[in-house]
Amino acid sequence: MATAPKIIHVDVDGARLGGLEWEGNAGAPTLVTVHGITANAWTWAPMARILDGQMRVIAIDVRGRGRSADAPAPYGIIQHADDVALVIKSFNVGPVVLAGHSMGTYIAMVCAERHPELISRLVLVDGAVAIPLPAGLDAQAALDRTLGPSLARLQQSWPHPQAYKEMWEAHPAFAAGLTPEMEKYAMDDLIQSDQGWISKVNEEAVRADGADLLLNETVRSSLDRQTHPITMIRAELGILAQPTPFIPAEYMTQYRQHTWVTIPHSNHYDVLMGEQGARAVAKAAQGVAA
Repeated sequence: MATAPKIIHVDVDGARLGGLEWEGNAGAPTLVTVHGITANAWTWAPMARILDGQMRVIAIDVRGRGRSADAPAPYGIIQHADDVALVIKSFNVGPVVLAGHSMGTYIAMVCAERHPELISRLVLVDGAVAIPLPAGLDAQAALDRTLGPSLARLQQSWPHPQAYKEMWEAHPAFAAGLTPEMEKYAMDDLIQSDQGWISKVNEEAVRADGADLLLNETVRSSLDRQTHPITMIRAELGILAQPTPFIPAEYMTQYRQHTWVTIPHSNHYDVLMGEQGARAVAKAAQGVAA
């Protein structure tokens, strides 16, 4: 089956969202996906390739990113969750499997809580736990510390696309090199402006969403309210491939009611976009044990 997706657009509450759809085989169940805080729908391409039509994949670009970069405020996790629900309803499918990566895990949980009739199962990749707020820092300063290089990217320009690609190649999380799918994910984020080539990600949206992740107790406590078992896929390393993971190991004991899968040697990016991680996510989406 062809792995190239088609571009989709959906009108939601005061905005037009874009995304990608990988069509499934006849009768295939639907998987809806939500990306991370500065990411886009292409982050799910390796998983969609591995599924190869066994599931229909609808990958949403949330407001301020990807093909929804121009979608207006309001931003925030709850708004994104309601947008996801409207996308599901617009396709007249459901209940669906809903998967999220990083920020997308919180959107997925809030969506399942607010719209339970639309969601059959959750698959959450390297997120979902409450992010600690460092003492003495306000939300935006904490966001700068947590997302450092990602936020810096939104304030830079590059003289040509090759320079932008080289920036990604130098990122510690991609030390093993960019696969063609990773390169597609990275380069799809790039647009030309009067200042040169820039990221299309809306920094205002990122900061609003980041403040929610750090300060909104409804969002931060979402995992505590999840009553159904969830497949939780976890990276062994952190955002910059450092030894400290995004989800410390003790959370696997704290939330033992969920099924935990740790991808060895993976970081916050390739836990989803690397081959081993993408295969684990595809299995989890299908309800197959790792």
